[in-house]
Amino acid sequence: MTPDNLLQIAQISTIVIGGLGVFVALRSHRRQIHAQIFIEFSSRLHHVIREMPAQVWTGRHTPDIPLPPQSDELTRVTLRCFHIMADLYHLHRGGYISHDLWRPWQRGIKRTLQGPLMRREWASTQAAFNHYPEFCHYINELVGEPVRRASRFKILPFETRRRSLR
Repeated sequence: MTPDNLLQIAQISTIVIGGLGVFVALRSHRRQIHAQIFIEFSSRLHHVIREMPAQVWTGRHTPDIPLPPQSDELTRVTLRCFHIMADLYHLHRGGYISHDLWRPWQRGIKRTLQGPLMRREWASTQAAFNHYPEFCHYINELVGEPVRRASRFKILPFETRRRSLR
């Protein structure tokens, strides 16, 4: 083997090792960002949980326990909750939240929305989200109510819109 061949092998090895280093760094960065997103949204949800009536989060939805009366404070808290859900949904649809991270949140969202209090509050606050018809459709499916059209325009799936923008 000539010195030129050794030099070429050394250069190629350096490039390969550098490429692997970049790959590992990017993967680690992505995992760290996912952890930060999880921590941030968990913190937001914990703040909202403290302000919501306990029956929303404990699953005690029995007919003998009356729903709290509608109030401005309850509407504000549920709007914050729905905005957090919309943010999570948007980040997931955009690919910023992995499926593994999304699944537990989606189960919690679905469980929460099955309760009568959140159904009632969604019915009264849904108009605040008419600017985001995909989210309204998603929540209506989880709530189990028939989906109402938000506009006369056909809503394309997110992936189809993304491809058409390229």
